[in-house]
Amino acid sequence: MTRPDFAVVGRGLMGTACARHLAEAGHSVVLIGPEEPADPALFEGPFASHHDAGRITRILAHDADWARLSARSIARYGDIEARSGIGFYHPVGGMMAAPSAGPGAAFGDAFLGVAGTEGIAHDRLEGAALAARFPMFRFAPGTRAAWDPAGGWIDPRAMRRAEETLAIAAGARVLPDVAVARRDGRITLGSGEAVDAGEVVVATGAYAGMDALLPFRPAMEVYARTIAFVELAQREAAALAGMPTLIFVPEEQAHDLYLLPPIRYPDGRWLVKIGGEDDSPRLRTKPDMTRWFRGSGSAGAGRELLAALGRVMPGLPMERSFTGACAVAFTTTGKPYVARIAPGLTLLAGGNGAGAKCADELGRLGALVATGGDLADEGYGCDFRAVEDAAP
Repeated sequence: MTRPDFAVVGRGLMGTACARHLAEAGHSVVLIGPEEPADPALFEGPFASHHDAGRITRILAHDADWARLSARSIARYGDIEARSGIGFYHPVGGMMAAPSAGPGAAFGDAFLGVAGTEGIAHDRLEGAALAARFPMFRFAPGTRAAWDPAGGWIDPRAMRRAEETLAIAAGARVLPDVAVARRDGRITLGSGEAVDAGEVVVATGAYAGMDALLPFRPAMEVYARTIAFVELAQREAAALAGMPTLIFVPEEQAHDLYLLPPIRYPDGRWLVKIGGEDDSPRLRTKPDMTRWFRGSGSAGAGRELLAALGRVMPGLPMERSFTGACAVAFTTTGKPYVARIAPGLTLLAGGNGAGAKCADELGRLGALVATGGDLADEGYGCDFRAVEDAAP
């Protein structure tokens, strides 16, 4: 194999986007990572966050940098879809809602403030207007909401395929294997094959630092999250055709939950998904991750999520429900790590539960850093620095 300019380790949303931006800039690129497992119960990992059919996308956010990351990504969705021939974006609208008083009020203050300062197009809704616009929801009195017309949901599998299709068209090569170690620019694969590259980008998501690819473990807390699903008949799903995606803070809570409208999954089922636990067990090792993803999440957390779903959508048939396993990585800074951490080595990781929708922009920033660029002129308020885990 001819020595490529760049090796991108991680065929998730960020890594694949980074490979596309590098390849389309004229660099030779190899993209490394396994295919999605046919049977998760028999798979040793690594698992990936894009192994799903729906992720929320929106420009509205509680933080200006996250709003900018999303806006720049969403602006490129149409071009990616058109040039790849793969559709993944469903602009059904995205809404954020929070009480006007109590522990959740600060969250509402934050996203409404960012909408104003960033000039984000949105409809402000509350009271009777909110109930009339979206009758499928029941909110507590005093709830404030903002509806984002650019919001909606993306199919993360399809988005990843679209990015990879364009990367390959620009000359990138794909190695469907697991990277197990890195020494300088030499990467050892699970097959025993080795790949040499001039520069390496590690974009392994929640696994960053759990293997021998990085010189240190990034300061990230990886949480074992549970997601809950309700299966609907096709006619029941059709009755919710006007439902937007929703980020909301239930009454008397301080943390937000997320909710997606009915989405047809690959097995043909129409599913409504809810997630967003306040806390959950930490995952520190690859065996921890494998055990968690081979299971179906926490039954107790699932009951709490489904109870919250029943309160915000009291008319939803709840007879057919089940849970699943997910994981989310939160960085110390609250922003993704996009940083050159050693000569020839760039880290691109840390979605903080919000990375899917803005993965294309994060991939672009990763490509910029990997090619020696500076993020200081990109218009963000943070520097995306990487923080080393100080734990023994």
